[in-house]
Amino acid sequence: MIGKITTGASGRALIRYLFGPGKANEHTDQRVITSGLALGGDVLAAGALSSQAIVELGSDLDAANDLARANPAGGHIWHLSLSLPAGDRPLTDDQWAEVARKATEAIGFEREGLEPAAWVAVAHGASAQGNQHIHIAASLVRLDGSRVETWQSKRTISRVCAEVEHTYGLTVVEGRAGRGMPGLTRAELERTDREQRAEPPRITLARIVREASVASRDEAEFVRRLRGSGALVRPRFETGGNEAVIGYSVAVRPRVGDTPIWFGGGKLAKDLTLPSLRQFWELSPSDRRAAVAEWTMTRSVSGREAVRGVSGDLQRAVSMVSDAAELLATVSDLAAWRGAARETAGVFAVLSRRIEGDTPGPLAATADVLARSAQSRLGEPMVSRTPGRGLRGVAAVVAQSELSNESPVAWVMLLDQLGRTLRAISAAHVARGETEMAIALVEHLGGELVALHDQFTRSRDEGLAPDIQRVWEYGESQEIGALERGVGLDLDLDLDLDLDGEFDFER
Repeated sequence: MIGKITTGASGRALIRYLFGPGKANEHTDQRVITSGLALGGDVLAAGALSSQAIVELGSDLDAANDLARANPAGGHIWHLSLSLPAGDRPLTDDQWAEVARKATEAIGFEREGLEPAAWVAVAHGASAQGNQHIHIAASLVRLDGSRVETWQSKRTISRVCAEVEHTYGLTVVEGRAGRGMPGLTRAELERTDREQRAEPPRITLARIVREASVASRDEAEFVRRLRGSGALVRPRFETGGNEAVIGYSVAVRPRVGDTPIWFGGGKLAKDLTLPSLRQFWELSPSDRRAAVAEWTMTRSVSGREAVRGVSGDLQRAVSMVSDAAELLATVSDLAAWRGAARETAGVFAVLSRRIEGDTPGPLAATADVLARSAQSRLGEPMVSRTPGRGLRGVAAVVAQSELSNESPVAWVMLLDQLGRTLRAISAAHVARGETEMAIALVEHLGGELVALHDQFTRSRDEGLAPDIQRVWEYGESQEIGALERGVGLDLDLDLDLDLDGEFDFER
């Protein structure tokens, strides 16, 4: 989340701008989402305003300054825009209202023992670049004529943004204290918008690496899966030698005329450094030698990951997830919960690649939120393996499963079982007081189930072409065979979060 602060001399002018068409007619669906005590609080949050109400709102923001004739240097109107990167998890108006209240409370527009200052939060549709955002317009003059102190307000808002990013599972902007998930730079966000990419390459690469790591049995297989994904890969050897690999870098294949931008594992996430990944693989002396040989090859020789599955593999994966969910009931330590989130993120990353292809959707978003859930904070134990085989084998089965007319139905069954795992992880978040993270996880899964239901219903009812679903098969496009026209999915998803700690996920 990026916050930008400006000041001005007219509340009337700012409100006219916020409720106007914008510089390039980009303002749509303008609406008030919340306001401060001096403007009637949430009573004003009635959505779109009439022309007369817009005029009155601007006048109300200017009123305290007009009466006191304070006219502070730089202007008496404070304007904060809060923006999410294009493709980030969307927030509801209620969530944005909570974010606005956090920001205004942190600055002190309403502070105990002081007269309040007027403020209002206005939401728009997404910007021309696809960024969801809100604006907060506030008076720097309190009702009694005293001034709101805004010293170090940029630092204060940066702290609020960091808190919001963590609370809601949003993309962390670089330079903030995240939980092992490095932030995106402004340059990355701007380049993503300029190149009209679906998401920043760093996000795509983190998901590719996480999928490959969870699906792989050993390090050599991990390297082969990375290369098979279409990403560029290079090892980092111990200084002065070429026999000990101590790190790696990956890059998205550049467009014609561009140079690749490399990211080390630690720049993707704390749990994606090579030492962190190695604790989850089988690493005998022969495995280590095979890994070094694989790192130094320019082209891999196919291994286990290239073997296509057989009919019924997806149903087998459903059973494996069910067993893993049962085992999760025995997990009590935080490190193992983090491990479960890591493995589940890998499975969702596979599903995203196969179902959503190169246009990341709710499955990709769920994988990314789970990846954040898997990060350990400073002082916490490192992520550990979950009991038994866990979900590590599921990712490999799903990645290599044979596609058939029954595949879409099997995918929905798989998501249904993954919901049990998601429910357990979400409940663990609730128990630790991380309610918003729990809600984020469930929102993504619920949305995807509904989307799949709608898609298959349209296929049945409208007779869409048999190749409506595309999948990404390690760098090459392949189309699923004809969908069975008679398929009907009866999905009635009921999501209910009990803030006392009980989490209901019923179908």
